[in-house]
This record gives sequence, C-alpha cells and structure tokens, in this order.
Amino acid sequence: MNLKRSTANPCTQSPEDAELTKLRIANEALQADNDDLQSLVEIVTEHSTILENALEDQNREMADYIEQVKTITAAAITVQNDTFHPNSLTTTASRSDELGNLAQVFSETVQSVKRQEQKLVEANAHLSALLEAYSRFIPPEYLTFLQRDSILDIQLGDHVSKEMAIMFSDIRSFTTLSEQMTPQENFDFVNAYLRRVSPEIRKHNGFIVKYLGDGMMAVFPDGVDDALQAGIAKVRQIRTYNQHRQTEGHPPLEVGIGLHAGHMMVGMVGESNRMQADAVSDNVNLTARLEGLTKYYGVSFLISEDVILKLNHPEKYSVRLLDRIIVKGRQEPITIYEVLDVEVETVRRLKLETLPMYQQGRHFYHDGDWSKAEACFEAVLQINPNDKTVQLYLERIQQLTQQAMLQPWNGVWAFTQK
Repeated sequence: MNLKRSTANPCTQSPEDAELTKLRIANEALQADNDDLQSLVEIVTEHSTILENALEDQNREMADYIEQVKTITAAAITVQNDTFHPNSLTTTASRSDELGNLAQVFSETVQSVKRQEQKLVEANAHLSALLEAYSRFIPPEYLTFLQRDSILDIQLGDHVSKEMAIMFSDIRSFTTLSEQMTPQENFDFVNAYLRRVSPEIRKHNGFIVKYLGDGMMAVFPDGVDDALQAGIAKVRQIRTYNQHRQTEGHPPLEVGIGLHAGHMMVGMVGESNRMQADAVSDNVNLTARLEGLTKYYGVSFLISEDVILKLNHPEKYSVRLLDRIIVKGRQEPITIYEVLDVEVETVRRLKLETLPMYQQGRHFYHDGDWSKAEACFEAVLQINPNDKTVQLYLERIQQLTQQAMLQPWNGVWAFTQK
C-alpha cells in the first residue's frame, strides 16, 4: 500500500503568505510615501515660512514706503500752506531708492524757491520804499494827471495841455526873516511852514508842481473853485500857525497868493539825466506877477477876473475889485480882485463897510476926475485908515495930477517893473 504525504512545496506560497507579503510591501511603500510626504510637508513648511517672512518683510517695506509717500504728500500740502520745514523730509531723503532721491530733490527745490521768494519779497519791499520815496518828488496826483501808472513810466516831455487854475504863493519879507536865522533854522522854518500849508492843496484836488524856496507853484486841473478854496484854507492855516509862533516870541507871517486861470502845459522838463515837473505858459508868468503884486496892494490873496468869470458859485465869496493893470511883459490889460474871505473879521468888515465909497472912488479914478476920487478915498481912510490899496490910490492921484499925460487916460495902470 502506497501512502502519499501531504507536504507543502517550499517554493510555493500559500495565499495567506502572499497576502501578507503584499500587505507588507504595501505598508513599506506606504511608509516610504509617508516619509516622502513628511519630507514634502517639511519642505513646504520651510518654504512657506521663508515666503511668509519675505512677504512680511515686503509688506513692512511697502507700508514704510507708503508712509514715506504720505510724508512727501503732506510736505507738499505744507508748501501750499507756507508751513513747510526741511526737517520733515530728513528720514525720507536718507533712503537710497528713487523715493529718497525724490524727497531730497523736492526739499532742495522748495528751499531754493523759498530763498528766491525771500529775495523777491526783499526786492519788492525795497522797490515799494523807493516808489514811496519817489512819490515825495513826483506825487501820485501828478502821475494821475499825466496818465501814468508809475514813476517808472515818466518820460521827458510828458505833459498835459489844457485850461487850468494856477497858484503862486510866497512868504512876505522872507529875506528879512532869514537874515535873523542860521541856515539850519532857515530850513526848519521853511519846512515847518510848508508842512502846514501844502496839505491844503491836496485837499482841494490840486497838486504842487514845485517848491520855490519858501513859496510854491500849484495847479488845479478841475477848476478855479478848488483853487480859490485852497487859497482861503492856506491863509487860515497860516493864521493858526501864527498863534503858535507868537507864543514862542516869533513875529507873525504874512503871505501873498496869486491865482489865475488859463490854458497852459504842465509836464516834465529838463534833460534825460535830470528832469522835473514844471508849468509852461504866458499864463504861468502872469500868475507869478499877480503873486508879486499882493505886497504892492497890501493884500493877501489876489485873483484875476478870469477866475471870477469861471467860478461855479461866485456869490459864495467876498471880493473887491483892486485895479485894471498891465503887468510888465504883457500888452493886454487885466482886471484884478482881492479875496476878502481871507482877511481877519475886523478888516473884512471894514472893507465891506467902505466898499460903496471905495467903488465910487474907483469910478472917478477911472474917469480921471481926480478931485472927486480923492474925496471918496479920503472918506474910506476915515473909517479904515489901514487900507493900503486906498493909500496907494491917493499916492497915484498925487502923481497923476503933477505929470502931463502923454496919452488919454483910460484908467489902466501899467507896471514897468516885475
């Protein structure tokens, strides 16, 4: 009997062993994969940390960059508000990138502009001071008159030609007064006088063309009413000044004012390196003669008939006809008047009271009836013995009655001297 042994083949695995083997292999593979995954996680984690740190650094840099940009923007606003300070960009300007370069250029540019602005401010201040100083020589009213915006626009020969009122004034017996003073006292005296009377010209729409030592020449482009009122105001200012002088023991001042109206040219005369304002016309010369005649007639304010005829409201003023004359250098006679409004009240009242007798005497004088004229003038002196004009007429009558007339008498007195 043959017995068969059930013996396993060592080269053949059982299904269980094969499964175990597959599991073991799979487990090893899974372990290997796990190890790889762990390595990958570690690598990713490491790179993520690096990237995160890099991003954080970049964010910080970006935030700092944005803050520096804001700093420059804020600096630009301070420039607009004129409160910029260079130190506000010191940190930004220290950067080595384009933003730092921008901040540095911005700061330097602003500071350069500020320096230029300061120079311009100083230059403008200097120019304003110069213009203010020049305005003392060429007043703004004169620039307006010549239709110029600035003294820089003034040219030699600039002028205006039109009918205007012109005034000359002077201090009586100034030479006698000045002989009693030192040169410094003379300057102080003249300036003290002009400082008080000059503003009255401006107040009445006139301007002073030039000073003539202790006197002045002024024009009134808008009419004779302004000029007449200015002359009256000047004399009143002098009376106030005389009160001050008398308290200091000084003698009172007397002035002579001549006023005329006519066509004239007012402008700049001289040469390219030296020019000044002036008025040119025969009427200018005539006005200067009228001012000189105030002393002759013993009056303060003498005006021509042209002024009377051009007044808008002649009834507002008290005047007295003085004479009909021919001044030296002219052929045509003119009629002249004294302005009584400038006299002190007592003198004004006496002249108005004797005006009818005075006018009657003038009538006889004009007709050549010397005896009747003399009687009228004598009657005036009985009431007002200080009337120098009447005294003058009596002296003339004596002279006229003693000389032979070469020509028929027409009542016009011709002056042979200025």
